[in-house]
Amino acid sequence: MSVGAVKVPGMASSGDEVAWERVRAAIAQGDARKVAAVVGGFGEETRKEVGKRLPEALRGIDDRTRWTDQRLGPLRVAGAGCLGGAAAAAAWVARRDLRGWRDRDGLGAAIAAAVAGRPSEWRLDFARRLTDRIRLTDLLDWRADRVLWDASAALLRAEGGAPPASAAFAAGWLLWRPAEPLAEDPFFPVLLPALFDADGIGPLLGGRAPFGTAGPPEPGAVPALGAQILAHADRAFLLDGCVRRFLRGGDGARIAWYVALHRALAPAPEESAPRLRDYVRLLPNAAPPIAETAFEQVKAVDALAPLAPEMFTETANALLFRPERKLLKAALIWLDKTAKGRETAAVAQAAVAFAIEHTDTRERAVRLAVRHAAAVDPLTAETVRDAAGALPGPLRARIADAYGGAVEPEAPIEAPVLYAPAPSELDPPIASAAELREAVLAHLHASRSTRWPEVERLLAGLVVYGPDIIADLRGYGARFPWIVHPDFSHLDGAFLVMHRLAQGSARRGVVDYLRHRHGRTKLPDRPAPAQFVYRRLIDATARFGAPALLATPTVSTGHVDPEVFAERVRLLEEAGREPGAYDLDQALLRLPGDASARVLDGLVSPAAKSARAWIEGGGLPEPAVSYEVVGFRRRKLEYWEEQPKKENGKRLRTVLRGTATGSAGLLTDLDTGALEDSRAVRAVARWWAPILPSHRELTAAHLLRQAERWPLDRYEQGEAVLDLADATGKTGAATAALLLYALSSPHSADRAGALDAVLSFAAQDALPAAAMGELLPVFVKSGDVSLSRVVQGLTEAARAGAPLWPLFANAVPTLLPTADESTPAPLADLLAAASTTATLHHIRTPLPALTTWTPKSPTSRAAKEALHLTALLTTP
Repeated sequence: MSVGAVKVPGMASSGDEVAWERVRAAIAQGDARKVAAVVGGFGEETRKEVGKRLPEALRGIDDRTRWTDQRLGPLRVAGAGCLGGAAAAAAWVARRDLRGWRDRDGLGAAIAAAVAGRPSEWRLDFARRLTDRIRLTDLLDWRADRVLWDASAALLRAEGGAPPASAAFAAGWLLWRPAEPLAEDPFFPVLLPALFDADGIGPLLGGRAPFGTAGPPEPGAVPALGAQILAHADRAFLLDGCVRRFLRGGDGARIAWYVALHRALAPAPEESAPRLRDYVRLLPNAAPPIAETAFEQVKAVDALAPLAPEMFTETANALLFRPERKLLKAALIWLDKTAKGRETAAVAQAAVAFAIEHTDTRERAVRLAVRHAAAVDPLTAETVRDAAGALPGPLRARIADAYGGAVEPEAPIEAPVLYAPAPSELDPPIASAAELREAVLAHLHASRSTRWPEVERLLAGLVVYGPDIIADLRGYGARFPWIVHPDFSHLDGAFLVMHRLAQGSARRGVVDYLRHRHGRTKLPDRPAPAQFVYRRLIDATARFGAPALLATPTVSTGHVDPEVFAERVRLLEEAGREPGAYDLDQALLRLPGDASARVLDGLVSPAAKSARAWIEGGGLPEPAVSYEVVGFRRRKLEYWEEQPKKENGKRLRTVLRGTATGSAGLLTDLDTGALEDSRAVRAVARWWAPILPSHRELTAAHLLRQAERWPLDRYEQGEAVLDLADATGKTGAATAALLLYALSSPHSADRAGALDAVLSFAAQDALPAAAMGELLPVFVKSGDVSLSRVVQGLTEAARAGAPLWPLFANAVPTLLPTADESTPAPLADLLAAASTTATLHHIRTPLPALTTWTPKSPTSRAAKEALHLTALLTTP
C-alpha cells in the first residue's frame, strides 16, 4: 500500500473533505432537504468527520442576523445526521442558538430523513430524547419551534414507538397532528389522558392560537376534533376526565373546552349520581362556568332522588357564599322550588342570604322565608328573626309579620378606620466599588422593570464609585454590547450613566451633551418630567468621582432628609466640588416643607447659599392652576390595528403657570391641551412622582395625558399612581381624573394599584372625591372611562371605609337615565356602593334627583337599588 493511501489519525481524508464541502454547500444554500439527502448516504467515519466541522460552522453565524439566517435549519439537519450518539444529536437539534425563523415547517421531516440510515434502536432513542426536550412554554410562544415535535413524531410513527403522555407532546399533537381520523391515529389512545391531566392544553383544545389571540377559531377545526373525541373515547372516561380537570381549577380559556365537552356529553342524572360528591366540592370556589355546570348536575340528581340533608346543606352553603348574583339567584330559586318536605332546611339556608348586600338577593330570600313560614319549626323561626336584624326596615317588617314578635335591627356598623402607609426608609447607599459591581450586574440582568428607589441608589453609586469599575463595565460589553458601542443615544436611566461611564469620553454639560447627541438643546418629543429626569442623568455623568449626589432620596415618599442633604453639601464643599445644577434643583424639590435652614449653618458654598435661600423662601412657589373639560379626537384601539380609529372624547385640560426659575420652571409651566399625542406618551412615568414629592397635583397634571391613553400605551403609569399616593401635597381635579383613568384601566394590576391609591389618599384625608364625582359622568358619557370597571374599584373602596359620599352625591344625579333611556347595567352597582357608603358613614342627606327618578323598568335591579338608597337617606 502506498503512503498516500494511509489515513493519519486526526487528519481528514480527501474523501472527507469532499463530503464536508458537499454538506457546507447545501448548508450555505439553506437547503435542509439536500443536506438530509447528502448526509443520509455517509458512512460512520465520514459522519464523524463532518460532525466535527459543525461547531465551527455555527460560530461563523452573526448574532445580529441569527434569527433569519437560512443556514440554521440545515445545520440542525446536518447535526442529526452526523453526530454519533443519539444524546449528542438530540442536544444539537434542540440548541436554542440553532432556532431560526426561516423554513421551520419542513425541518422535522428533513431530520427524520437524515437519520433514516441509522439503526432502528438508535432512531427510537433519538426520538425519545427529542420528546424529552420539548417544552410546553416554547410551543405556546408566538415563535413556536415545531421542529422537535415534527421530527420525534415522524420517527415514532415510522418505528411504531409510543409517544410520551406529556403536556408538551400533547400540545404539539393538537397543533400539528396530521389531518387523519382519530381512529387511525396511533398517538390518540396514549395522548387522550394527557388532554385532561396536562395544564396548558385547554386554550389549544378551545381552538385558540398558541399565543392567545382573541380572534375566532379556524372554521371547523376544533368542532371536528371535539366530535371525533366524543365518538371514539369512552363516555365514562370523558366524564371522569372533565370532573378531574374541573377539580384542578382554572378559568377562562383554560377550562372553556372542558365545560363545552361536559355539556355536549349531557350526562343523565344516573351518570351524575356517582360523581355527586365531586360536583358539590366544586361549588364553593370553582370558576363560574364550572360551578354552574356542577350545580346543574346537583339539581338533576336532587330531582331524581332528594339529596341527603348534609349534602343539601353543603350545597346551599357553598352557593350562598359565592359572589356571583347569577348563582345566588339560581340557588334561591332551587331552594324555593324544592322546599316541599324540607321547608325548615330551605328557610334556614335562605336566612343566610339576609346578610348579603345585594338588594334583589335579600328580597328573594325574604319571599322564600315568608312563603314557607307556616311549615318552619320554632327553633328555625327564631333563627330567621335573629338573621332579619341585618335587613332594611321594610324587609324586617315582612319577616316580623310572618314570624311574629319584634325584629330588632342590628347595631349600626361603624366605618373601618383607614391607616395611611407610613413612609419607609430606603436601602442605605452603595458603600464600595465591590457593592457597586453587584448592583450593576443585578440591574443588567433584571427581568422586570427596576423601581425608582433602586435606580436612584445605583445612580448615586455610579457617580461616587463609577471610575473604579470602568474596566469591569467594558468587560460586560461582550454580553451587553450597548455598554461599549458609542452610538446608543436612545439609552435612559442607569443604562445611560453606565454607557457614558464606560465610554470614558470628555465630560460634557447638559447643553453641550444635548447639542452633541441630539443636535438641539430641547427635546419636544418628551414630557417635561421626562426631560427633567434625562437632563439630571446627563448632569450626573459629568460628576463622576464626586463624593455624593445631593438628590438621592432617603425615604419612600421621594423626600430627602434635610440633615442628610446638609451632610452631602458639606462633603462636596470639603472636596472642593460643586453639585450639578439639576442635581441641586432636584434635591431642593425633594426637601420636605418643614425643612429648617439651620441644618446648613457653617456651610458657605454656593450650593449651601442657594439651599438656604430656597428653604427660607418657602420652597417651590405654587403655580396658578386652572381646569377645563374640553373635547378631543380620541384614538380607539382595535385588536392588531395599526391605525386606531379616531372618536370624540373628553379630557381635563390643565393649565399651570408658575413663577419658578431655573430647571424647576420646566415643571411648573404646562398646558395639557397643547401637547401633541407623541409628546404626551413617549416616556416612562415611574420617576415622575418622586420628582415633586411635595406637589402631588402638579405630578398628576403631567401624568394626565398618559393616563387617558392607558389602553394604548404602557409606560408604568400604575406604579406612578401608587407613588403619587405615597407623596405629599394637595390634590385636586387632576388627581381625581388620574384616579378615574386608573380605576378604568383594562389592566387588572393597574386597577388594583388604583384601589390602593384611593384608600391611601382617603386615609390621608386627601381624596378628591367631589372632583371625582363631577368628572365621572363626563368621562363615562364620552366613553373615555368604563363605568363598570370604575364601579368595581369604588365598591371595594366603599366596603373598606373610604369616605366616597361626595363622589356619589355628584355622580349619581347626573348618571340617572331619563324615562325613555335604557339603564346602564353598572348603575345598579354604583347605587349599591353608594348605599354601602351611606350605611357605614351614617349619611342621611337625600338626593332629590334620586327621589324623583322614574326608571324605565320599575322592577329592574337599578330601580330596586335606587329605592333602597332613598330609604337609607330618608330614614332618621
